[in-house]
Amino acid sequence: MRIKNIFYVTLLFFGMIISICSADSIDDYDKKIDKSTKQLKQLDKQIATLKSGIKKYQQQEKGIIRELDNTKQQISLTSDKIRVQQKELSLRRGKQSQLKKDYQRAQSNSDELQARYKDRVIRAYKLRPDRQWDLFIDAASPREFYYRIKYITAINRVDRQLYRDILTNINLIDLRRMQINEETKEIKRSVTSMENEQNALKRLKSEKEKQHNKIKSDKNLLAQQIQEKEKSKKEIQGIIEKTQRDKKVYLVRLEEERKKREVVEGPFVNKKGKLPWPAEGKIISNFGKHTHPVLGTITENSGIDIEARNGSPVWAVSDGMVVTVTWLRGFGNTIIVIHDNSYYTVYSHVENIIVVQDEYVDAGQQLASVSNDSSMDGSKLHFELWQEQQKLNPKYWLRN
Repeated sequence: MRIKNIFYVTLLFFGMIISICSADSIDDYDKKIDKSTKQLKQLDKQIATLKSGIKKYQQQEKGIIRELDNTKQQISLTSDKIRVQQKELSLRRGKQSQLKKDYQRAQSNSDELQARYKDRVIRAYKLRPDRQWDLFIDAASPREFYYRIKYITAINRVDRQLYRDILTNINLIDLRRMQINEETKEIKRSVTSMENEQNALKRLKSEKEKQHNKIKSDKNLLAQQIQEKEKSKKEIQGIIEKTQRDKKVYLVRLEEERKKREVVEGPFVNKKGKLPWPAEGKIISNFGKHTHPVLGTITENSGIDIEARNGSPVWAVSDGMVVTVTWLRGFGNTIIVIHDNSYYTVYSHVENIIVVQDEYVDAGQQLASVSNDSSMDGSKLHFELWQEQQKLNPKYWLRN
């Protein structure tokens, strides 16, 4: 019977240890929440910088165009901020759920531990000191005397451990109760903050539409905007030219990543007409020269524009290394990927970017989502294909 009691106490002890060890998952939640908090602070800093530049742009000749670019960047950053807030809110709710489970488990352990301790106190009282001496005096042999001492010592050790376990469990209950209350407050603050950002996003989008309409109605502003986009085209070309000079580093990394993942890829040049589409939709602007519908000027599309549902996924057409993730006037958020043999793909007008610079991406991996915030023509993906410094028509490389 006494051996059975020791077994139950030991079982409860390990149950409490499991409850305490589950705090590791709380630590994991805390690490992820801290990471999200740092991201939010960085986004707040970037948004504040953009807001501080609005007055300066209003006094410039091309102020409205700069204001529109500023607004588009704010929309992109605010959307990112809301996405991070949603992730953090989910983490906090997960943490709160884990805390409640820990609390309930500790409460259950507390009832069991106290019941066991009560039973041990009653048994100890019945076995008064004078009767304890009888256990030793009645021993039939020195060997039995030794084992009785060893047995009593083990029982006392278990009783002391049981008492310590009760105190530890009480402290855990108090800690979890406090943490649950704090997390409830944090969740409420997170919800309020996210609602404020969603309202701010609506105001920014409304302001963007006003700025768009103002530019569309003014030919001079339209011409200025086209000039700004031409500069961004040169920036894309400049990024590719710079990468070409350092391409060996990227291509070595690409081969290393392929070996790690046991990926076997044929030469990119052999994929002409076989590449998967970077987004689901139809081409609304082809590669090459176009006449502007309002100005009548000749402009050149360095790639193709694919009309796609807002928020739909954007995929890498082949495996490669991410060269850059940046924001460009007229293109919005832009991702450039290098593939083998100095081929490059460019993905613009995107949001919710889930890759970073110098990251390996697999063929068909989602890079981002289609956005309509950086375009004047609705929701679309701008897609380009380059071989070294030569622009290629992506239409001939995508599968039919």
